[in-house]
Amino acid sequence: MELNAYLFLLLGFSASIISAVFGFGTALIVLILGAHILPVKETIALATVLFATSTLLKTILLFRHIDWKVAGLMAMGSLPFAYLGALLLVNVPVEMLKRMLAVMVLIYLFLSVVNRFPKIKVGIVGLIAGSAAYGFVSGLLGSGNLIKVVVFREMKMTKEVFVSTMAATSVFSNVAKLTAYTKSGLLNESKLWFILSLVVASIGAVLIGQRILRNISVCFFEIGMRIVLAASAIALLI
Repeated sequence: MELNAYLFLLLGFSASIISAVFGFGTALIVLILGAHILPVKETIALATVLFATSTLLKTILLFRHIDWKVAGLMAMGSLPFAYLGALLLVNVPVEMLKRMLAVMVLIYLFLSVVNRFPKIKVGIVGLIAGSAAYGFVSGLLGSGNLIKVVVFREMKMTKEVFVSTMAATSVFSNVAKLTAYTKSGLLNESKLWFILSLVVASIGAVLIGQRILRNISVCFFEIGMRIVLAASAIALLI
């Protein structure tokens, strides 16, 4: 592998640790910084390899904490929209969508911090709508986790339930994206060894991150989650 590939592998490993602790954050490092190492579309496709491995392993390790009702609705609702978004990736300019999403998340986070965000209860309709938005944005931008984080935060989950359900709801959409990226040629046999290296790095990162998750306080988890959410949104504006 070339130097750029090793740098991308290091980024993927670091980002996967953050994701294993807080439930999301891989996109912050891999999709933003990785695009300075590899072409943007190749970065999105290879980042999905990391996402798929990480979410599957977290789902297995935290299986007993998963909210299966929420996970089932989110996973199945996002699946067709993730595939649609992934198919559109090759032809659709995404810069405006990225900035709109970032601004909406920053407004939400600010209102939450100053206790001005309306107290709402996310029901079945809200969960289905959030699932569709998450799937489409995930396929188009490589990650739609900012939408899912907002929905799940309003459901007042514990840190273990949050991380495990975040992972479980991403498994099927990641499979859909990998299928679409393979069909479009973004992932192929020439990248096989690189893909396998990303899988191994992601597994190691998740195992390390899970040990950290078990030992941090709820307060630290909430602060860290807000920081990662804000940083992810700001990164989309850069």
